[in-house]
Amino acid sequence: MTLDLQRAAARRMRRLLFAAGGVIAVLAAVVVVLVANSGGSPSAAPGSSSSAAPSGSASASPLPTASSDGGYVAPEKWVVLPSGTGKKDGLPVQFGHTAEGAAAAAVASIRNGWSWDPDKAATAAAVYAVPSDAAAVKEEARKSTTASRLSAGVPGTGALPSGAHMNVFVIGVQFTAATADEVKVSVLARVVYTPGSGTKETTQLIATTNTYVWTANDWHSKTGAPQTSPDASDLGTSGFNTAGWSAIQEGDTR
Repeated sequence: MTLDLQRAAARRMRRLLFAAGGVIAVLAAVVVVLVANSGGSPSAAPGSSSSAAPSGSASASPLPTASSDGGYVAPEKWVVLPSGTGKKDGLPVQFGHTAEGAAAAAVASIRNGWSWDPDKAATAAAVYAVPSDAAAVKEEARKSTTASRLSAGVPGTGALPSGAHMNVFVIGVQFTAATADEVKVSVLARVVYTPGSGTKETTQLIATTNTYVWTANDWHSKTGAPQTSPDASDLGTSGFNTAGWSAIQEGDTR
């Protein structure tokens, strides 16, 4: 029965990726991670048997993860992302009409939308999607949240078991502007989750890629087919640099 649920969740993930980018793509990706034995592309972070970041704190920052040879490899590239100058439904928006602004919107959609709280996920999906898609992606985000929870071994709805949590830390970004109003953005996130009940945390890396368009005077995720993402290699490894990721510098601090 559990395997059937996992397979159904994986099928839903493929459908959802066609429905919208941003929040839904990321929420659905955790389903693939949790059934990665089927050959999914997300990769485990080095030392994935335990968390590389403090749990239970949305404001925590991920610690560097050692490379396979035991040494820390500093990021070769950093990018400064702007802060949102406005709020919509309590979430940051209006990052500026630049490629960096599009990347900032993509990062915000993941930080605020990847959650086992269906209301939070639905709100973020609607805020960061193209306005005409908002109602549809809001509902799909709820479905994807349920699939993610079931795949992790927690109830699909309602209160989480004691100790259960999923935290996401965005650790890298890549972006390419096709035009001034369309930017392809890849985001690399470190995910730490546990179904609770004393189960050890698992750490996974997920890379997602979506197209953001400037519409309604802001950046929004464009509906479209799934896109290939760069390799998911953790911050502090040589693979992070080889894959072309930039570490994120926001404000005046890294």
